[in-house]
Amino acid sequence: MTSSRPVQLFEAGTRRGRSMEVAAGLVVALSLVPLIVYTEVGDAAWIVWADRAFWALFTVEYAARLVTARERVRYARSFYGIVDLLAVLSGVASLPALASVKVLRLLRVLRVLKLARYSSAVDRFSRAFADIKDELALYTGVTAVISFMAAYGIWHFEHSLNEAYGNLFECVYWSVASLTMGAEGIAPVTAPGKVLAMLLVLLGLGIVAVPSGLLASALSKTGSDVWAAGRDAATETPGER
Repeated sequence: MTSSRPVQLFEAGTRRGRSMEVAAGLVVALSLVPLIVYTEVGDAAWIVWADRAFWALFTVEYAARLVTARERVRYARSFYGIVDLLAVLSGVASLPALASVKVLRLLRVLRVLKLARYSSAVDRFSRAFADIKDELALYTGVTAVISFMAAYGIWHFEHSLNEAYGNLFECVYWSVASLTMGAEGIAPVTAPGKVLAMLLVLLGLGIVAVPSGLLASALSKTGSDVWAAGRDAATETPGER
């Protein structure tokens, strides 16, 4: 009696799976060549046909992964499943009817995301981010509130004297820039505005340090877990498997 389970073309730990992943990785790397050359020579005929060929290969790959996946819905909703789908959708830029829509060409850059599958570090980063997602959500919300309050404050103090703070949109840009990299060339002129700017610079130090510390701690924990899992697998006796 033959098994009804589909052949696992990309199954990890098998020779077939490794070969398919290597082939898929080479296709992704080669697909970046036309994208790079396009910036120099434009819409050369070979670039157009190469884009269409890679689009066809990505479509076949996505269909093969979806059909042979143990859990198709889970794969389709996973990070790598979405990346594979985006790589397929990037091919719309090569359609003749849409060739004149320049913004669609940006979709082809999404192919770079497919390379994330071939790095174990990306897996560790994704696990680390998953561990601290609640803390990051809280941090992002607090930062957004601080940015908006600072933007309204600087507008209140400066808009009548400094045209650079003439509307709230410009003030939001200033507050976000002050919290991160510094808003060069847009200096407040009033005393309250200068005090607010100094406070934002000090807060910016913490805003950079907090997520960095959270991520470093999560990566350390994830790395320890991976090392412990590998050690346990290496010391497991044949009878226990």
